Amino acid sequence: MSENEKKTPKIGKRQAKPAVPDSVKVAKNKEGNPAWFLPVTITFLIVGLVWIMVYYISQTLYPLGSGTPINLGAGNIIVGFGLMMVGFGLLTRWK
Repeated sequence: MSENEKKTPKIGKRQAKPAVPDSVKVAKNKEGNPAWFLPVTITFLIVGLVWIMVYYISQTLYPLGSGTPINLGAGNIIVGFGLMMVGFGLLTRWK
């Protein structure tokens, strides 16, 4: 064997990571949503669904149908879906 084959390369130890001072560390944002966020979101979703259900079950008399002074008629569907869309819009901000 030649001299080159007999020599094994010396592998040095890996250098330790330099310590990063606290002033340089970036604070991770571990803040989630505020406490009111989930109850409000779920409330919008449920109220919208209940609004539409009441409209159909009462045969267009309520919540704002022909049985009330303000008659929205089929506009109650728009109100119900609008409330649910607000809830879904809030869910896009969920963290």
